[in-house]
Amino acid sequence: MTVAKIAFEKTVQEARLLSPLQDFKLVTQPIEVRRDPLTGRRCRINLERTKRPKQSAEATEMEKIVEASRAKCFFCPENLEKVTPMFPEDFPERRIKVGGACLFPNLFPFGGFHAVGVFSEAHHLDLNQFSPKLLEDCFEGCLRYFEQVHERHPEIKYWHINWNHMPPAGASIVHPHVQLTADPEPTSRLWEFIGSSKSYFDREGSNYWSDLVEAERKGGERFIGKTGPVTWLTSFAPEGNNEVAAVFVGASAIIRLKKHGLGDFCDGLSRTLKGYHALGVQSFNMTTFSGPCDEDLSEYYFLNAKLVSRPNPRHLYTSDDGFMEKLHHETVVETMPETLAEKLREYF
Repeated sequence: MTVAKIAFEKTVQEARLLSPLQDFKLVTQPIEVRRDPLTGRRCRINLERTKRPKQSAEATEMEKIVEASRAKCFFCPENLEKVTPMFPEDFPERRIKVGGACLFPNLFPFGGFHAVGVFSEAHHLDLNQFSPKLLEDCFEGCLRYFEQVHERHPEIKYWHINWNHMPPAGASIVHPHVQLTADPEPTSRLWEFIGSSKSYFDREGSNYWSDLVEAERKGGERFIGKTGPVTWLTSFAPEGNNEVAAVFVGASAIIRLKKHGLGDFCDGLSRTLKGYHALGVQSFNMTTFSGPCDEDLSEYYFLNAKLVSRPNPRHLYTSDDGFMEKLHHETVVETMPETLAEKLREYF
């Protein structure tokens, strides 16, 4: 199926088995193999997998996790000022505060400029409790941090707002917070997005993201809605369950949000999280994919964001797969390959 210049390509495989769930009768399960229209990456969709037997948590598990984490929470107001780090002296603020949000350096960073933004004093919020104002205060603080970094280090021009919500999404702390990363080069996934968008522009003579928005608006199947210049879609070839994409029409970099679209994005994100809550989602990852802050790539690339749901929380489980692995396609590793080789060498 082709709408405008966007090709939505899929093939269907059929698995056949004698199922113990149906007295060993022959059943078939269709599996759709879909190809991402921009990058060519593939995903596989089998709706029957929602029926897999799971050793799931009790209904009260979420409440238990929240209460158990409350006692020694670093981000709760009685602890935050005492145990979280501060920005060094060359920054104008030791911690950045906007409304109820507070931002400070990540104590265990995986980049030269890696900060944390705590939304509010509330230790836990259901997904239907993230109001546009709550989101906007925190994200305004994020933009202030990015600008302070870039002012002192002009080469740091790729900025991302990232969110691991709850342990199954890679969050080590339950208290709602985002992570800010700023780098001199794009992440692997952003590099792929920008490069593929430029190739599409060279080939088709138009902006892929603009064509995508128009194709999905006309097709209607995956179009969700608009909040100002931000278009909300579900992804044709998702990388995770319940994937939602936000496309910032006309802007290629997150720096533009300060004057254009931040409130609209927060409005749409709040609505999306309410929808997630209604679906029973309790954990998710989110990230933004921004072009360089000092260039305008909007001729062929638009700023975009993605959300994917993760498994619901259960006792003693924190995933090692967070926003960086799941969405940016870069692994964060805590062991040195050379040290591992040294330790294993004696067994050979």
